[in-house]
Amino acid sequence: MDTGAPWRDLEASGERPRETAAGRARPRAMLLMLAAVAALVVGSLAVVAAVELRPGGQVQVIPGPNGTALTGAPGSQAMVVVQVAGAVVRPGVYTLPLGSRVGDAIQAAGGYSADVDPRAAETKLNLAAKLQDAELIVVPRRGDSASGSPGAGGTPVPGLINLNTASAAELDTLPGIGPATAAKIIASREQMPFASVDDLVTRKLVSASTLAKFRDQVTV
Repeated sequence: MDTGAPWRDLEASGERPRETAAGRARPRAMLLMLAAVAALVVGSLAVVAAVELRPGGQVQVIPGPNGTALTGAPGSQAMVVVQVAGAVVRPGVYTLPLGSRVGDAIQAAGGYSADVDPRAAETKLNLAAKLQDAELIVVPRRGDSASGSPGAGGTPVPGLINLNTASAAELDTLPGIGPATAAKIIASREQMPFASVDDLVTRKLVSASTLAKFRDQVTV
């Protein structure tokens, strides 16, 4: 046995070979990598918690018409208020999301009722038109066109006041119509003749409740 070999001195003294710099660096790199992964996981959990909790002011998705999505802060989404009258199941005032169509408003009112005039509804209503706030939607009934249009011979229906030709005095005789409203009706028809008695409400000359008082007394 060679007792003069260098490693014999190490064995005799109880010392071990020292670790190299590369050996020390490897565990440190692994620790840094684990710390980075942990930070990424914590950050992802924080984002998920923020979305789930939706604190005040957090933007949320609001279902819109026809499956569309409207975004806005809770309680502040844009809406429109419209009135649906005429041949619908539940006439009344409805609040719908901004961007809704005339067809959405009619559907909200229960759809067409049994007394609807299908042909008149098809020609007078644009179901794809976007709703405007405070808009009045009137679904025509069967018989409305007969009582609100000239007779078969092209002359006005006897006994009815024609909104397009009546004088201010004649209009003043209608329930709920005074001199000021009569003047507004005449000024409006001079700009564009009335196509239907419901134009009085559409043009905001009278309210729907006022028109109901004299609907059967007028024509166009």
